[in-house]
Amino acid sequence: MPENNQKQRLTFTTVVSVTKEIPEPIINYKNDGWLTWGDTNKYPNYLYSLYEHSSQFSSIAQTMKDYILGDEVVNHTNLSTVNRKGENFNDLLEKLVMDYVIFGGFAFQVIRNHNGDIAELNYIDFRTVRTNEDEDKIYVNNSWKCNVAKRGTQTKVYDRFVVGAKQPNSVYYYKGHNTREVYPVPMYIAALTSLEISTQIANFHLKNILNNFTPNAIINFNSGSNLPDDVMAEAEEKVYEKFSGTDNAGNIMLSFNDDSEHATTVERLQDDGYDKKYETLSTSVKADIYSAFRINEVLVGLNKNTGFNKTEFSEAFTLYQKTVIKPIQQDFIDSLEKVFGEQCIEIKPFTVDWGEGKEGAVAENADMVE
Repeated sequence: MPENNQKQRLTFTTVVSVTKEIPEPIINYKNDGWLTWGDTNKYPNYLYSLYEHSSQFSSIAQTMKDYILGDEVVNHTNLSTVNRKGENFNDLLEKLVMDYVIFGGFAFQVIRNHNGDIAELNYIDFRTVRTNEDEDKIYVNNSWKCNVAKRGTQTKVYDRFVVGAKQPNSVYYYKGHNTREVYPVPMYIAALTSLEISTQIANFHLKNILNNFTPNAIINFNSGSNLPDDVMAEAEEKVYEKFSGTDNAGNIMLSFNDDSEHATTVERLQDDGYDKKYETLSTSVKADIYSAFRINEVLVGLNKNTGFNKTEFSEAFTLYQKTVIKPIQQDFIDSLEKVFGEQCIEIKPFTVDWGEGKEGAVAENADMVE
């Protein structure tokens, strides 16, 4: 037993369990007309943050946008530009398509002139859009908070666009086919957990790099528990300064013991194989994400086993064009035809120039799948 005046230093390890809750698109009906989108009214912001922080999501979204827009958006209306900013239909659709891929829906403002003709179309960031229970009013605010609009900001209220009505200022609101509520559901909804994991895997590897892949270690200062507190603090500071640095702090645990031996020992903690576990997890997560988007990784330019293969790409794209891209393109064409009338725009299919006289081969073969 140590003497009563002897200081005893105890070292212990605490295991902390960290949980990550995936937000739910809960709707709250207790607001001033508009309905919350998500428990904190920030659900679209959450979806956008996944797009920003997941390289796989970002890559897939950009690829889908290119395929959906095709080679050219041909304008058959009497508008050379769609708004006073000088944007054309391709500029507008580029933004709307990205919102469709990320949120599952999109919105744009429709302004008529004094004759009742369409004069202007303006993109509306879908994160700013809310609607009411009847879905006949559209509320737009750039700074939504939980159940109220942020103080000092203005919520603009528009009538929802109605086919055949001569509304001077309205908003076309599209929520897709997958939802049973007033707000859309993105096509990748089943892969939200995998998208979260993909961002955490990147963080894991970043920390490993910052820590120079240094294994965890415990340094025992035997017979050091009687040292004054200021001496212990100085020793700890010197060790971290020499072996860790700010980016590597916490990799080494110091222990001042009552051991009778006057030697300092260094013990390496056994490798737990986290790197291999993360590699396996990464493969599983990647497959889940690509499955949710219904896209073959070959179409994003990835095929680590065989390299890029023209035939494989063409066959994969033919199926993808038929089952995913064309239906989405038709949704946009139908939406604009409700505003301008039939055959107002045309989207020419995406083609690839192989440089060997095979330009357009992908697009031509896309119609062969029945």
